[in-house]
Amino acid sequence: MTITAKLSVPATTDLGKPEGLAPIFPARTTPSLAAWPALREDILRRWQAVLGHPEPESFDRTPERVRQVELPWAHAEEYLLPTSPTSRQRAVLLRPLRPSRERLPVAVVPFYHPEAMVGFDLAKGEALEPTTVQFGRHLVQQGFMVLCGQAFPFNTVPDPGTGASFDWWRAAARALLERHPHWTGMGRLIHDTRIAIDFLLGQPDADAERVLIIGHSLGGKMAFYNGCLDRRITAIVASDFGIGFSFTNWQDPWYLGTKVLDPALPVRHHELLAAACPCPFLIVAGQYDGPASWQYLNAARPVYALHGRAEALGMIDHASGHRPPASAMQTAYQWLAEQFGLPAMAVAI
Repeated sequence: MTITAKLSVPATTDLGKPEGLAPIFPARTTPSLAAWPALREDILRRWQAVLGHPEPESFDRTPERVRQVELPWAHAEEYLLPTSPTSRQRAVLLRPLRPSRERLPVAVVPFYHPEAMVGFDLAKGEALEPTTVQFGRHLVQQGFMVLCGQAFPFNTVPDPGTGASFDWWRAAARALLERHPHWTGMGRLIHDTRIAIDFLLGQPDADAERVLIIGHSLGGKMAFYNGCLDRRITAIVASDFGIGFSFTNWQDPWYLGTKVLDPALPVRHHELLAAACPCPFLIVAGQYDGPASWQYLNAARPVYALHGRAEALGMIDHASGHRPPASAMQTAYQWLAEQFGLPAMAVAI
């Protein structure tokens, strides 16, 4: 049995209390490939209404290379990528040490700051303590070209200096909604990550057929949304991001806001996942995702099954806390290797 097949089936029959997810295909609609495109368009329309839109802006999108550093595990370049007329996100591009004449599989790794995913602070010239979520470091050692990005609060407003948890996020969300009253924090996170994807796929040696987006926690949310909404993404791995609205802090203003507390909200995440079909999707669950998350995968599975991809939705539930153990990530990378037709590699996690 393949890893993909094994991870597509829950290890338990107890998936928690029902999440109340409406079927993707409404009553009196026969599930079919012919009916799906119109349903997908309706899902995307409803989601776009929830995510909102920015005010029109024009700005110079030319990236600026800041520095180049040779790491023990990669060639690294730090860039500033313009995301608005007044902001630029820091991003670190990693290339494998071993040169290749072939196009490279690529991975986008969004997070708070790129250093946490690279495992190295390029400005200080210091290696960070290894962790199991340094996805950039892990993937470049597997032959991927990787771009590690940054979340918008840290490049749009100054640190308020209070030292209180999430005050920087609150200040950034407040400034965003003042400038763009019809947008959402999640919309901005998607926007900035899409710019990172544009930059990565603009590299001449990028393999546009093997494009991963992967993230942990906040980064998992960004990976989920961009993976579901951007057809250029060909595999998604999201670590413990909390797929249900009640699983984590989706109501915060830097995500979707209090609208997610309204039971009448006309969208749920299983619909967004269905819209990603046939893109393979893996949850690495631990604390905020768990058995109940299977309800979302199973609710989207009829669409995947119509496309002959029923096994492409899977989950690893290590149930050991928010951060995954090394064994869970080794399995996730084996799953990824199957999606992209790559040899499975042991990774120094």
